Formats: sequence, C-alpha cells, structure tokens
Amino acid sequence: MSRQTAIDFVSRRSSPLTDEERIDHLFERGRTLFNRGEYFDAHEEWEEMWSEFNLRDRLFIQGLIQVTVSFYHLATGNLRGSRNLMKRAIDKLTVRGPSEGRWDSPQRGIDSSRFIEEIERCAGEISGIDEPADFDWNLVPQLQPAEQAEGEPL
Repeated sequence: MSRQTAIDFVSRRSSPLTDEERIDHLFERGRTLFNRGEYFDAHEEWEEMWSEFNLRDRLFIQGLIQVTVSFYHLATGNLRGSRNLMKRAIDKLTVRGPSEGRWDSPQRGIDSSRFIEEIERCAGEISGIDEPADFDWNLVPQLQPAEQAEGEPL
C-alpha cells in the first residue's frame, strides 16, 4: 500500500459514520445482543436507532423493541408486563405492516417472516403460562439472515 493510499484509508476510517452506516451498526449490534439473550441491551441499541432516525420500517423496529422488552420483563419475573409488550409487538408485526398488515422478508437482511411466525408462537406461550418460570426459552427465535433469492440483493 502506498503512503497516500494508507493516509486516505486512515482518513476515511477516522471520519464519522454516515447515518445509514450508523443505522446498520445499531441494528446489527441489537441483533447480536438479541441472539445472545441480552434483551435489555438489544433494546437499547434499537431504541437509539428508532428514536434518532426517520426509518422507513419504523413500526417494524418498534415491534422488535417491544418483543425484546417483553422477553426482558419475562426474564425478570414480570409476566403482566411481558404480555402487554408482546401484544403490542404482535400488532406492529402482524397488523400494521405494509403488506396486508405483515412485513415481507427480508427486512433489514433478516428472515422477518419466519421470525414473526416464531414470535407469534412465543406470544401464545406467554399468554398461556401462569408463572414466568413456566416459559420455554427454547421457543425464542434467533434473528437469522434471510435466504437470498437468486438474483436479489439482500
């Protein structure tokens, strides 16, 4: 690498992130934390993204935040709070999306259709339990990358 190329590279790296890069970073950081079961921290990343930017998929992100807080409430023994947030999340993810109320896959590069179906199963489980300790945490899905259709960018 030439000296000028190295200087240009360092200069580019030290410049602030664009809004789109920051949004992508916050989303991916939240996704990683969610997949690790660190629900409060995932919520914080997505909340920053949701509150600071005018997102085209604002309701989808808000639904993810509410799912995440629902799991946090459940993990801390607040079944009522978990049910409330999950009900609101299901509304955002299955009733208020742009495609007959739903969010098509991919959404931010994740398999949103599968994720939402699995969250609906979790919502049913949360509604049917008597104690937070009765919840089967194995039902909680991971936010997986969408399968790329041939010829389609993610």
